[in-house]
Parts: sequence; C-alpha cells; structure tokens
Amino acid sequence: MILALLKRRLWLWQNNIISSIGLLLILPIFIFSMTDLSLRNILTRSLTGIPFDRWVFPGLIYIIASFAMFPSLFRDFFDLRIHKKVLVNVALAPFTKRMMITSYIIVAGLEALLFSVIAIIIYLGFIPFPLSMLQLIFMIFCLVLYLSLLGNLFISISLVIDSITTFILIIFMILLLIIFGNGFIIEFGFFPNIIGLILQWQPLAIPYKTFQLYLTNGIIEFTYIASILFLSWSWMLFNSIILKRKLIQ
Repeated sequence: MILALLKRRLWLWQNNIISSIGLLLILPIFIFSMTDLSLRNILTRSLTGIPFDRWVFPGLIYIIASFAMFPSLFRDFFDLRIHKKVLVNVALAPFTKRMMITSYIIVAGLEALLFSVIAIIIYLGFIPFPLSMLQLIFMIFCLVLYLSLLGNLFISISLVIDSITTFILIIFMILLLIIFGNGFIIEFGFFPNIIGLILQWQPLAIPYKTFQLYLTNGIIEFTYIASILFLSWSWMLFNSIILKRKLIQ
C-alpha cells in the first residue's frame, strides 16, 4: 500500500510540477524570513549562550516538515472523506485500517523529509551549518519520531471533525503551538514557569527536547524515545478504530 500511495503522490506532483517546485523553494525562504530575520535582532543568543542563527537552525527544519506534512493528510482524511471520495474506495482494499493509517503517515512523512532536505540545502546559503554528521543523523531520527506523532494528530482531527470552520480554527491553534510551543524558536525558559513546564512535556515537544539534550550534553534519552514510539503506536491503533467507525457511518 505504501508503494501505491507513493506513486499517487508522485503523479500528483508531476501534474503540478511548477507549483510543487516553487513551493519547495519558497516555503523555506518564507519561514526563514518571517522567523530568523525578524527574531535574530531580539533573541541574539539562546539561554545557553548559543548564537540565535545556529540555535534556531534545527527548529526551522522541524517547522518546515510540519507544514509540509499537513496538506496530504488533510486532503485524504478530511476533504476527500467529507466529500465521499477516494478514502472510501481505498478502504475496500485488503488492508487493515492500522496499515492504512501507517501507510498514509509514512508517505506524508517522506514528503515532509524531502522538504526538510531541500530546506537544509537552501539554509546553507544563509546560516553556517551548526551540526556535525552524527548530530544531523540524530536530528533526522528525532524528526521522524516527531512526524509520527504529528501525523497521528492531524489524522485524528481530520477524522473526528466534520465542520470546516471548527477544523480550520483547531488547525490554526495547532500551527501556533508548532511554531511557538515546541521550543523550535522560543525556548521554554522564556515562558512563565507553569506554562513552560506544560509546553515542554506535551507530546509534540518531546522529540525535539530529546534532540536538544543530545546536542547540548551528548546524552541520548532512551526513555523519551521509547515513550514516543509507544505513544505513536497506540495513537495509530486509536486512529484505526476511528477510521473504521467513520467508514461504517
């Protein structure tokens, strides 16, 4: 099923090749302009003394991956579902609902990783590359963990909500959380103590927190990694149950 979904995404890209390439190039530059160029004069250094350009580099990659993952999941699980298209037909294939959820997340995650790699290449022209090869590999690993959680969140919202107005408002709040509440740009230390504590322990923040621990102290927190994997797996099972009930309805 993963191969079939990949071929479908490639076909969609080929039919919108100019806009797709333009988006690949414009999105990283736009996010860089709206965040780094504006905040570098306010937050010149992180709380640990790292220059803001170097500190924010991984966070920008995570934000871009988040934005890149949303459209395909929104299209398949919300837009096409409420219009009774594609998803109902896909459900007739001999695959379990959990396999369907997993396949959609993997394909959307691969697309997000493609955007991330392009963004890294583009940012090399603006920011000195702050990571070693091992740090880069671990950043990608933590990004994959993060996308598995984010993909499940997008799917849950897309399946549970049927009102477009409610959906847009909730997604808007989630995007604000992604940008400002995961430590990608604004460190948790800048928030009031209680809010900062809540934000740094909400599930979406843990993968990036795991990466930052490795980046600053060289420590790999396997407890965090195991908890993310368990939560992601459990969330997929939960989404498969919701999907089954929605298709029955």
